[in-house]
Amino acid sequence: MRSLFLGSLTLLILAMSGCDVFSVPPTSAEIESVGMRALQAKDAVSLNQLNHWAERGVTIAQRELALVYSTQATTRKEAVHWLNEASRAGDAQAQFMLGKAYHQGQLGLTQDYAKAFSLFLSAAKTSDQASFMLSRMAKFGQGVPRDMKECVHWLQVSSDQGNGQAMYLLSTAYANGDGVDKDPKLARHWLEESAEKHFPVALQALALEMELTRETDAHHGLDAQHMMKEASDHRTMPWLRMQ
Repeated sequence: MRSLFLGSLTLLILAMSGCDVFSVPPTSAEIESVGMRALQAKDAVSLNQLNHWAERGVTIAQRELALVYSTQATTRKEAVHWLNEASRAGDAQAQFMLGKAYHQGQLGLTQDYAKAFSLFLSAAKTSDQASFMLSRMAKFGQGVPRDMKECVHWLQVSSDQGNGQAMYLLSTAYANGDGVDKDPKLARHWLEESAEKHFPVALQALALEMELTRETDAHHGLDAQHMMKEASDHRTMPWLRMQ
């Protein structure tokens, strides 16, 4: 079944490669499927198709092509080129990827916090990862002055966008009064929201709290055991690799 699917996908790619990209625009799903095949299967036909689309200004293809090129040291310059193209076109994922490269000095780029901050700022409208990185940069004074209020602002944005780690750190900020007035109710709210997102540290924090009431409430004791196991399970898996 898998070989049949891959064969059909290859035929689809070959068929699309003979069409003008603007007369038959590829869908996002088609581009990402081709990108996955180029990345994981090292398929030359798929790579050529991504190049075909990228050179004709298809933004998602530019980003997917950059992702493929970023895996090889010999093609890092090409990766940066296509990330720049997709970023200028407004692709938030490309802006985040390029911002991360500048932040960490990857893809042959010199570490540049100012450029990283600018790219994360552009991506933060729709990317919880970008807004989370803005909070970190504000906290540690990377590219901008250290500012805990600004840090909490971006933690709030990232939390509202669904980032579980940001929710946990926002809970901590409200609990300790870091950059914001202490508010135990909001601290508890964001701790529980983070646990709902299965962030391991939040799960563990709630489990330990429940463990304290175990002697007087058997139900809480069972809940605590369940949450501790879940936290342990999640710690064995990557959690937002970019962080």
